[in-house]
Amino acid sequence: MEPALKRNLLRSFLLSLGISLAAYALTWGLFITHGELGISSHAAVSVGIWTFPIVFVCSLLFYAVKSAAARRH
Repeated sequence: MEPALKRNLLRSFLLSLGISLAAYALTWGLFITHGELGISSHAAVSVGIWTFPIVFVCSLLFYAVKSAAARRH
């Protein structure tokens, strides 16, 4: 596997993991402190789970385009 691809996969994975954990923590805190929303705090798990693949794919595309542009110049 190409070193740039490995680096982009690792960056995307770590970024996705960090952002999904942050999204989970923020939504959990929001749902706990604001009961008037009527949303259970367990819904924060699905927010964290769905955030991971979305951020992973988007960041992988971003890093791929960025590394391709760097190779052209």
